[in-house]
Amino acid sequence: MRPMRSVPLALLPVGVALLAGTTALADNSSQGQSMLTPAGPQAQHISDLWFIILVPALLVLLLVGGAIIYAAFHFKAKEGDAMPKQIGGNNALEFTWTLVPALILLGIFIVSATQLPFLRHTPASAADAMHIKVIGSQWVWNFKYAGLKNAYPGVLTIPADEVVNLDINSKDVIHSFSVPRLAGRLDAIPGKNNFMWIQAPAGNYYGQCTEFCGKAHASMTITVKAIPRSEFDTWYSNQPKAPGGS
Repeated sequence: MRPMRSVPLALLPVGVALLAGTTALADNSSQGQSMLTPAGPQAQHISDLWFIILVPALLVLLLVGGAIIYAAFHFKAKEGDAMPKQIGGNNALEFTWTLVPALILLGIFIVSATQLPFLRHTPASAADAMHIKVIGSQWVWNFKYAGLKNAYPGVLTIPADEVVNLDINSKDVIHSFSVPRLAGRLDAIPGKNNFMWIQAPAGNYYGQCTEFCGKAHASMTITVKAIPRSEFDTWYSNQPKAPGGS
């Protein structure tokens, strides 16, 4: 059998197909819930990091997969072949294929870790950004605004293009707040206050609870409605006020 020297190159379309598939998922995901079509700055950082990791992952897939297929065909035993000579390991080669993946993983870790402060902490330029309480319960998200009497289920209304802090908690079991086009997910844990921030251009953005929380888990959805500041102020002024303004 002739050596299959073109096998690694033949795997190139596989990588292209995987990349095209992820793009298709981004375009056709349910109600636009894809991190690959980011709208907010947090989601943009997450999406950029995903593509940065995708490149070495595809490279490893092509090299390792190609080597396996090449070896399987090129060194396939033929009828009448004698038992090949048994040799010991190659220390230099084994060290190399241990070191290279370790360096790739270290690089991914460093790139990922550098994003955590941006994702975790409200930007210093928005230190006075508004806070909204997000309370998960079976099976609805309630949003409570400072100064307003009522909590608003399901729909989070925010001023567009402004940083908004979310103080996330749960009344019963663990839930997980996720609006992929705006930010990553964050668990809502009973008795523990978790914090995240979002920022969105005008529009509607969809999400849901991503931690199984009971029989109606699938219906625990989120709509973030970002509207211009003037419209938000009008909406806010028309809502029933809490006694004492708190």
